[in-house]
Amino acid sequence: MDYCKADLRTYLAEVDAVDSVDRVSKPVNLYTQVPALCSEARRPLLFNNIEGYPGWRLVDALLTNRQHQAIALNSSPDRVIQDYAERMLRGPGKTVNIATGPVKESLWLGDKADLTQLPAVTPSEGIAVPHLKLKPTDFHIPTISGAIIITKERNSNIQNCSFSMVQVAGPQRGQCYILSSHTWRNIESYQAHNERIPMAMVIGCHPAYELASVYTGPHPGYSELHMAAGLLGQPIPLVRCETIDLDVPAYAEIVIEGYLDPTPAPYLHTSAHTDTHSPIIGEEIFFDVTAISMREDPIYRHIQPTRFTDHHGICEFYIAPLLYNTLRGKGINVHDVAVPMHSSINCAVIQMTANCREEVRDALLTGLSMPFLPRMIVAVDVDVNIQDTNELIYALSVRADPAADLIVLEDMRSFDLEPLGKLIPGLEKTKLRSGSRWGIDATKPPLNNPESRIQFERLRARGEGTVSLKDFVDA
Repeated sequence: MDYCKADLRTYLAEVDAVDSVDRVSKPVNLYTQVPALCSEARRPLLFNNIEGYPGWRLVDALLTNRQHQAIALNSSPDRVIQDYAERMLRGPGKTVNIATGPVKESLWLGDKADLTQLPAVTPSEGIAVPHLKLKPTDFHIPTISGAIIITKERNSNIQNCSFSMVQVAGPQRGQCYILSSHTWRNIESYQAHNERIPMAMVIGCHPAYELASVYTGPHPGYSELHMAAGLLGQPIPLVRCETIDLDVPAYAEIVIEGYLDPTPAPYLHTSAHTDTHSPIIGEEIFFDVTAISMREDPIYRHIQPTRFTDHHGICEFYIAPLLYNTLRGKGINVHDVAVPMHSSINCAVIQMTANCREEVRDALLTGLSMPFLPRMIVAVDVDVNIQDTNELIYALSVRADPAADLIVLEDMRSFDLEPLGKLIPGLEKTKLRSGSRWGIDATKPPLNNPESRIQFERLRARGEGTVSLKDFVDA
């Protein structure tokens, strides 16, 4: 059976053909230089010379903008969310199990399955927290932040994929921040029978696997790996893990196998989507490693979890496609949805054309009812470029009346990474919090009010669209 051989390496070649991958051959320090350099990157960044890690390469910034997301999805920059959302509605693709694959080229078992030998990055400098007696160096914890984690429900063949932050606690031990409710249901299915909980961490795939793994909509009877096959348009090959009952992508760079230990312990947050350390200290469970398999010349996939990186670019797909499909399903004329990177996943922008004000309110309330995020929804017209922060500021400044166009909802579900989230009595030990959300109507008056709508038509420079400055400037 033919199957898709798209992997991280073919994606980098595709980027090189259209744009370019930034390659770094100079020696770089994993602890003091790589985090800052990844945080600055705005196109795929490949390090070929990591001090102290001979033979390893490290890559980040694969999906920070629409151009590179479009390459990953075989789409166009102006159709990324729409095409992704439409492919999700088509249903799953297929997977095929094969005997072996590139990820099996090297195998570490027993004591050799050592997390400390991987080039796991220490994400942030840390901060002083006097009231908790914490100093910046306490936050200097190597963290695996670019792994897709795979679990499944006990006695089921349907696997689930999500993302986790896994701090390296020892050679064969990590500590995991896990948000996915599906993953927790899988964990609880084993706990109920006092059985060990298998989990695999997959590092370094074609980005379509990552964009599928972050999806939050319903997918009964199939996994995010089937969704990745749908995005790629071909069956994807899986191989059996060495020590646990799970299947993993055959063309991954690295797979870490093991079992979860559900006993929680204090966990120091080195990062969060809000570009803060909030909630600073949590209670999280552990992961005990039984095997690591990889390619002979592996590329370590890092996702730098600081400001405006893949950490935010990938998580846009947690929100935007589901919101887009929901609004389209309601018959609302929505053109696009975006989660601006500078909002740290906390704002979604709906580009729409409204027949009446009630449609805008419906769109805003729909966005505000999404799970956990976003905290803020803005609706704008089709003449506002939702990829341009300046355009969004314009719409908010000129078209939104704070006395009439603002919706505030209190006591909405939030979670522990939100600095503004408040504890819910009786649920203090869970990740659930209470928070507020707000929506802003920054659209022009709707189509059923044409006289008012025309007042907000934007100025166009005479000749705009017929000439380009680059054709006139001296070479």
